[in-house]
Amino acid sequence: MTRTITSDADDKVKDALTVIADPKANPTQYSNAMYALGQGIGRSLASKINLTESVSLACTNEDADYLTKGIIEVLESQGCNIALTCFWNERQKMADGLPDIAPIIKRYQEPNALKATTLIVVKSIIATACVVKTNLTNMIHEGQFERVFVVAPVIYNQAIPKLKQEFSEDISKRFEYVYFAEDSDMNPAGEVVPGIGGNLYVRLGFKDQQDKNKYQPNLVKQRRAMFINAP
Repeated sequence: MTRTITSDADDKVKDALTVIADPKANPTQYSNAMYALGQGIGRSLASKINLTESVSLACTNEDADYLTKGIIEVLESQGCNIALTCFWNERQKMADGLPDIAPIIKRYQEPNALKATTLIVVKSIIATACVVKTNLTNMIHEGQFERVFVVAPVIYNQAIPKLKQEFSEDISKRFEYVYFAEDSDMNPAGEVVPGIGGNLYVRLGFKDQQDKNKYQPNLVKQRRAMFINAP
């Protein structure tokens, strides 16, 4: 089992990586660690992006309340204006060895999300990259982004080359990556080891993907209310 820790990982991040890899961590401990990892990603991004410009951020609904919330809070505390897009994806395994697909079944999108020149795509772990590919394709097709940050606490060591292959060079050359751990092992179930400690849905307290896709993140509820109540 080989894991490489990046220079972006400070002590708080390393502690949080240990928690999410621990199968004994309960959903509350796990979600708190994901929030801390989001804050760590936010700190790393703050030194890389123009905080005076609006930034578009895209995430999945399961990553919204903890990982994404941590990122947004750090960036907004430094004056960055975030426009959020949240996707509900339904991951499907294909027959005959074909790559998995992850169609979008629902999305929440704020004004100006497609007008920014910088895009941040958030995922708790990037392994096969099928969810990131789907959501990234959707955003790039509709927006005009000059810089694209693909961010996750943990990635599989084959994920970045695989993601690049899914896009033309004109698009993939815009990609920049922020992550804290790179793992080289994957178990027979297709889970990266140690990764994020198994199935994200279960670790966060959901029964399965269907249960996860019924969930409306608190982050989305709060931000939607903010726009509805705006003068």
